[in-house]
Amino acid sequence: MEIATSSEELLWNVSSLAMLNTKQTREHVFELDVNLKRRAARQPEETTTSNLLRQLGHLGQDLGVVAIQHTRSLEGGYKPKPKPKPKPKAKPKLRVPSGADLELSIEISPGKWLNLLLQAKALKPSGKYNAWKPAQNANLIAWAQSHKLVPGMLLYNDVVPPFVKTKQPKERDDYVCVAFGGCAQVWRTQTGLYSHKKDEWYFRGPARTPGGISLCLDQAQMLSAAVPVSSMSKWHFQLEHLLHGSEHDNPVDSRGRTLSDLTRSRPSPWALDLLKARDAVNLADSDQDRYDDRDRVAPDAPRILEAPARASAVIPFGSAGANFHVS
Repeated sequence: MEIATSSEELLWNVSSLAMLNTKQTREHVFELDVNLKRRAARQPEETTTSNLLRQLGHLGQDLGVVAIQHTRSLEGGYKPKPKPKPKPKAKPKLRVPSGADLELSIEISPGKWLNLLLQAKALKPSGKYNAWKPAQNANLIAWAQSHKLVPGMLLYNDVVPPFVKTKQPKERDDYVCVAFGGCAQVWRTQTGLYSHKKDEWYFRGPARTPGGISLCLDQAQMLSAAVPVSSMSKWHFQLEHLLHGSEHDNPVDSRGRTLSDLTRSRPSPWALDLLKARDAVNLADSDQDRYDDRDRVAPDAPRILEAPARASAVIPFGSAGANFHVS
C-alpha cells in the first residue's frame, strides 16, 4: 500500500484495509465459544481501531496526520484498593470520562473542521452492530455536547450483504453495495481489495467506496435499539463521504443537519496543539504513565491531562507536499 497523496485517498485506503482485515480474520482464524466449539473468528473492534490508528499515521505521514493511542493510565479505570486503607483525602475535580473509542478532528474542506467523538461498533453475523446500547450512546451524546464535539458511531463492516450483493462475491456485479443512503456521490461498489493492475480497474480507488468503515451521526438512531444495517441506511454513510464537498449541504441526520452545519473553523484544542507541535511520537514516548500502563488507576487519582477517548487522530485537509497552517 502506497503512502496517501490526498485526504480522500487516505480515507479510502484505511476503510478498504479495515474491510480486508476483518475478512481475513473471519476466513483464516478460528475462535472457541464457552462450549469449546470452533467457529470463524470475529475481529474485535479494539483491534480494528488500533489498526486504523496505525494506518492513518503511516499512510497519512505526508499529509500531516497525527494519531495517538492513549495509555491506560491516561484513559482511566480501576485497580484494587491498597491495604491498609489510606486516610481519606479530598477528591480532585475530574470530568466524567466519555467512554468513546476515538476522538477525531478532520478538516473536511479548507477551514472547515469536524470535531467528532466516536463510539466504535463492529458488524455481527446477524447484520446488526455489536453491543449497540442506547444508554451508552446517550452518555456519549451528553459528553460530546458538553465539550462542543459531534457525537457519532464509528462502524466497522465486513464483506457480507448489504456491503456486497452476495456472501461470496467473485464478479464485479457481486460487489454492489446498498448499505448506504446518506451519500450519493460514491458508486455503490466496494471490493475490500486494492490493486494497481490495469486489468483490475474495478479494484482501484478512490472512485468507489470500500465500505469498510462508516459513520452514523443521527442521534435518534443512536438512542434507538440496534437494527439491521438495511434499516439505518438513510443516515448511514461511508467514511470518505466526510470529504464530499458537493454533498455537504445534504442532511446527515433526521434533524436536517448537514456536515457543514456541524463544522467549526478550528480543530479541537488537543488537535490544535498536536498540529502546532508535530511531535506525536515524542509526546507518547515521554509519557510518564507508560511505566504503569499495565495497571488500571483509581478513578479519583490525580490527572495532568484529560483523555476524552481511548485514542485520538487529527487529519488536515490537503495533498502530500502541501504546507499546513493552523491560525
